[in-house]
Amino acid sequence: MRIAVIDKKDIELKIDNNAIKVNEQTIPFKIIDLVILNHRIKLNTSDILKLTKNEISILIVSHNNTNISIISSANAKNADIKEKQFLSLNRRLEFSKIFIIEKFKKHKLQLANNDINIEIDEEIISINKALCINEIMGIEGSFARKYFKYYFELLPLDMHKSKRSKRPPNDPVNAVMSYWYSLYYNIITVKLLSFGFDPSIGYLHTAFRSHNALSSDFIEMFRADINSAVIPLFKNEILSNEDFTNKNGVYLKYDGRKKIWPEFIALNNSLKAKLDFEIANLKARIFEKNINN
Repeated sequence: MRIAVIDKKDIELKIDNNAIKVNEQTIPFKIIDLVILNHRIKLNTSDILKLTKNEISILIVSHNNTNISIISSANAKNADIKEKQFLSLNRRLEFSKIFIIEKFKKHKLQLANNDINIEIDEEIISINKALCINEIMGIEGSFARKYFKYYFELLPLDMHKSKRSKRPPNDPVNAVMSYWYSLYYNIITVKLLSFGFDPSIGYLHTAFRSHNALSSDFIEMFRADINSAVIPLFKNEILSNEDFTNKNGVYLKYDGRKKIWPEFIALNNSLKAKLDFEIANLKARIFEKNINN
């Protein structure tokens, strides 16, 4: 997923000759799949249609990073994938175990890369023996508490409260983690749509209202990568307490958000091949079973 970020206030984008024009900069359509915009950018509806016609999706980010909207082409893609996806829901338990075991392995590796060794053998045995999704989620919750106990030891003490918090995040580290999780969840959603999946129908996570359950399934395999990328933002003092506001939760300020776009783009670029592989792997699994049946 090739991304362009335009995080400026009160400007108007123009579309001309298959390119986005912003101030003196030109971004050709051919080099991007997704454009991330500040909610105060002006873009007229005819230009939105030009972007989506060229298979370029749009993410619009609110001022406090808590609301992200997707604009994408309404053209249906690969209806056969959706059909097989629905038929494969009788294999929810099998697929859920795959997502969670991969998550455990990635989190173990992330800590090992920081000279912290944890054992996951018992958790994997328990996952493989699990008889329902709720049992898997219970094992995952216990593992997460163990993992975060060690994870927060890797970060400056004045930037966190030594535990995971969300809705709202209660400290700067959790604010960035939640923000980047949300961004990548939406990037996964756009990517799933481009393959032809229905992002709202998941395996580990249950479809509910506006929740894209399959996107949540996939992000489980990438949380450790995001967590790893968050660490240097604080250890290298790219972000400080002044970059956050504390009002009904702790959130990145606009200037703080702008500081870390290069790091997020680098993270996204590093994950592109793996995300494509994991989505293609799921596609192969749902088709393989139905072919054999």
